[in-house]
This record gives sequence, C-alpha cells and structure tokens, in this order.
Amino acid sequence: MRKPVILMSAILFLSTMLAAQSSEPKTAVEDNAGRATLFGGYNYLRNNGNGSNGWQGQGTFNFTRHLGVTADVSGDYRTPISVNILGVTASAHQRLYTYLFGPTVTTSFGRTSVFGHALFGEAHSSLGAGITLPIIGGISTGLTSANAFAMAFGGGVDIGLSRHFAIRAAQVDYLRTQFSATDALITGLSTNLSDSQNSFRYSGGIVFRF
Repeated sequence: MRKPVILMSAILFLSTMLAAQSSEPKTAVEDNAGRATLFGGYNYLRNNGNGSNGWQGQGTFNFTRHLGVTADVSGDYRTPISVNILGVTASAHQRLYTYLFGPTVTTSFGRTSVFGHALFGEAHSSLGAGITLPIIGGISTGLTSANAFAMAFGGGVDIGLSRHFAIRAAQVDYLRTQFSATDALITGLSTNLSDSQNSFRYSGGIVFRF
C-alpha cells in the first residue's frame, strides 16, 4: 500500500529537516522537547465494545517551542471469530490502519512534555479469514476492505529520561472514522448502523528526541 510508505517518508523527512538545521545555534525550542521527536509503541483501540491491540509510529517536527506538525501511522488487529475443531482452527481477522497528519501544541516542564494534537487523514479497514492445520500451519486470505476519512483529537505526556530519550506514559485520542454503515459491517469494524464510528485510542512507548 502506498499510504504507509508516504507517512513513513514524512516521518523520515522530519528527521532530515532536523539534520539540515543541526549547524544552527541552539535555540529555546531545543532545551526541552527538541526540534523533532520520533515515537514508537503499543496501541489499544476501543470501538463499539470491541478491543483491538496494535502498534503506532509518530514523528513530530517543532517549528517553535510550542508549535509543530505531526505524522502518525497505526495498525490495530483483533480476531472477532475463532473456532477450533479437532485441532483445526478457523478464524476471522479484522484490521484497521490509520494515516494521519496535523498540528501539535507542546509545553514542557523540565524534561517532561505535555502535548495536544488534531490529526486528519485516512483509515483503511479490512476483514480476512484464516485456517490453521496441524503440522501444515496457517493459511489466510483477505475478504474485503474499505477506505474512509479519519480524524483524531487528543494528547499525552512524555516523561523525559534524558535529553534525547523519554517514555510516553500515555497518549489518549478520540478517533472518528467515516466508513459507511455497509463498509463498517462487511469489514468487521462495527455493527452500528451509522456512517461514522467513534473510537478511543490509548498509546504508550518510547520517544526519541533530536
């Protein structure tokens, strides 16, 4: 898929911008949060009573001490159906990917930073099926997928361990996707007959500051 490549390229671009400015005199923006941050970690998504586990990657470039821009990509996975009969397991797999971009506001207290963001982009939901056979192993295939507009509003806290490393203790987002009721149903995302889906997302992990 092209979108994950585009988002990861944007994250790498943030680091390139940082390197281009490395010869400039130190400014106040570098004292706490740094010019750029890269985050990677665990992601938990709650949607319509369903819980999904996954990952999240994020890059932020700070134009000033308090204002920056963020590129965010995440993937969440769950198994809504799993049946085992005589050692043969049949299951359905639901996946949701988001590719988001938008402004971030940050304030720092020593090495600890608090931030808020508004992110916009696209979500990709898909449903697949698989079967696991003894000795042979697993076989899986995609069944259906759909794309829709997505946006996330939230923020979090990064606890600094050193100048260049921090722990993201918590990032909490309200995530809204605009799949049609039909697309949400056939991809296994939601059984709610609405053309929008409301989710809450928790993330935590490691932050690298530059």
